[in-house]
Amino acid sequence: MGDGAMEKLRLSDIEGVGEKIRSRLIEFFGSEEEAVRAILEGRVSEVASAPGVGLGKAYSIVRSAWELVEGVKWDSVLKTEGVKRIYEDLLKLIQEYAQTEYAKNKLRLFWPYPASKIEKVMGRLEIFSEAKRVVEAASVETLERIRGALRRLKNFEKVTARKVKGRVIITRSEVEYAKLREAGVDKYCSVFLIGEGEKVKDYVEGYDLAVFVGDVGDEDYTDNLITVAGGWKIEDLVPETVILFYAENYRTVEAICDLADVVFTLPGAKHLDVLRGELNREALRRVRELIGKITVEGEVARGVDPELDRYRDALQKLNEAVAEVEAWVNETIRSRLAESEAKLRGEQIIRILEEARGATLEAGKLRSYLPPEVDEVITRTITEGEKRFCEALGVNEKELLWLEGVFPEEPALPVSMIPRKVSALESWLNRQRSVKKHKVLREVARELSGYMDAVRRGLRASLELDLYFAIGLFARDYCLNPPKMVDGVGVFFSDGVNVFLKKRELEGGERVVPVSYVVGDVGVRIDGAGGERIIVLSGANSGGKTTLIQLIAQVCILAQMGFPVPAAEAVVGPFEEIYFFEKSQGMVSAGALETTLKRFAAIASTGKPKIALFDELEAMTETGAAAVIIASLLDLLGTQERTCVVVVSHLAKEIISMAKSRIRVDGIEASGLDEKYDLIVNRSPRFNYLARSTPELILKRLYALSEGEEKKVFGEMLERLEALRG
Repeated sequence: MGDGAMEKLRLSDIEGVGEKIRSRLIEFFGSEEEAVRAILEGRVSEVASAPGVGLGKAYSIVRSAWELVEGVKWDSVLKTEGVKRIYEDLLKLIQEYAQTEYAKNKLRLFWPYPASKIEKVMGRLEIFSEAKRVVEAASVETLERIRGALRRLKNFEKVTARKVKGRVIITRSEVEYAKLREAGVDKYCSVFLIGEGEKVKDYVEGYDLAVFVGDVGDEDYTDNLITVAGGWKIEDLVPETVILFYAENYRTVEAICDLADVVFTLPGAKHLDVLRGELNREALRRVRELIGKITVEGEVARGVDPELDRYRDALQKLNEAVAEVEAWVNETIRSRLAESEAKLRGEQIIRILEEARGATLEAGKLRSYLPPEVDEVITRTITEGEKRFCEALGVNEKELLWLEGVFPEEPALPVSMIPRKVSALESWLNRQRSVKKHKVLREVARELSGYMDAVRRGLRASLELDLYFAIGLFARDYCLNPPKMVDGVGVFFSDGVNVFLKKRELEGGERVVPVSYVVGDVGVRIDGAGGERIIVLSGANSGGKTTLIQLIAQVCILAQMGFPVPAAEAVVGPFEEIYFFEKSQGMVSAGALETTLKRFAAIASTGKPKIALFDELEAMTETGAAAVIIASLLDLLGTQERTCVVVVSHLAKEIISMAKSRIRVDGIEASGLDEKYDLIVNRSPRFNYLARSTPELILKRLYALSEGEEKKVFGEMLERLEALRG
């Protein structure tokens, strides 16, 4: 829909949008304009995500808005429950080809336009006929790549502000401090203004990372301090504001990038090119590279920064390394001292050291009691243990300072690392990791923030591509073709196939026999048909009469939706109203019969261009009365020059004899049974031909396939019917 509609429409204009829903939509989308845009673009599932709305309410809101802008109600053409059911069943078949909730929901917004909106029909028909051609020209591999990408698409998750642990933002500038608060940086981490005479390190202590906004002096330097100059953006301080959007929507962004690559391999097509124009291929390729540097959790991916990986690995291994090195040092000291040739026996030395662990001695006192060679064993083993610890953590030579003195100076068994030293080492590793991580994420976030528009536009285009390919694939599989829309009143098709039967064929069922037919005058002549608008369809039970009028309805509905139709060729003179009356299951009650007759009267009282399809109306009451009612109805409808009617009936002969208007009778006749006792039927009707119902063939089939008493019953029925036929 055009921008003009968005400028004029207000949420309060839409049926079902009260003040509460209006406020929620504005809060969710950020403005009334964006909320209206989402509604008019048919983003049902996104509207449903607004708090307190839900899918049912969202669809109702979007549908009402579309009806308001288009000036057409969704059911203004679909006049009976029967035709609405056919429409809904058609939609379900097409929805099976959609990969996203967006496309499945938006398909429900494509309802048949009346004849007065033919320009809308033609616009859609051009797009969706092209979609079929594009699908037919694409390779199986390409289509599977497209569908694979589409399957991963979802609406973007909204990322709410969350606190970043272990980080503080500080500044000495009151101006910068005000900017930080105004930008909402304090939603993500603590923000402090350092007063005159206060030291930076007092604010930094206890945090893994500190970001200083402004110029910092040498005296303020700490190993976990990063400086950012004025003119900063929020991602310079808190890159997570950008990174988390891409992390939360990682699979969707990845799918958009993949889709952009594959759709550009397809040949040029007018409407496809419009959608491709919304996919910034080069930008999305760069986005694909950048998101490869982060994980779905918003962390830096392994391999991006070897130093960061080293610090992360060290932290992960720390506790295990402490335990393993302590065990090795203690076991090695015991082993070496046990073999010691010192004047004290090895077992005695070990016992002294074990007793010393709990004793309180002056520094160096215990060492004076031990022979020099014993002291050398302990010192050497601890030094080797520190080296092992260093290797286990991957600490380099410049960082060895942090490992010196990790074991106590006083010899005692078992030897344990000093907890305070281990804790200090862990804090230092955390600080180094945080600094490295921030620098990498900052660079990625700075670039990704510039691609937000390309990504958002890419999602909208990708979701529309799902709709485009869903209809194209449906049209290909069901052999749909664009109809010719003309000024006449009626419908013609050749080699038409009922979509519901075609589905069974595609699932491995029996092949559907195509049929050709014409109702009314659309400029097409078929032998035996002369532009008649009022038709009674006669013929064999299970011969395909109901299937045929369903097919007529399918062609009319899809054509006026702007979709290709299930026929090799079709010509449609569009209608303002489509009626379909399903077969009644036995006689109806007096109240139901009264309601039905009132509906017949309503049809006959309107002069709008319409088509009415009736399936065995005689079932609603006794045969004689039914024939009179049908004949009277056809006479009334026959006076309306812009009305087409097809009635399926076994009372064709009786109706013709009672009707005063010109009625064409067509027939579908069975010629016998095949070797499996299935009906042999020519599914294409014969024009101006009264066909028999041939119930005797059904009885012959039942007789042949039954046994015992059942066979006797069917045999008796068959004998009497054949006698009646003469």
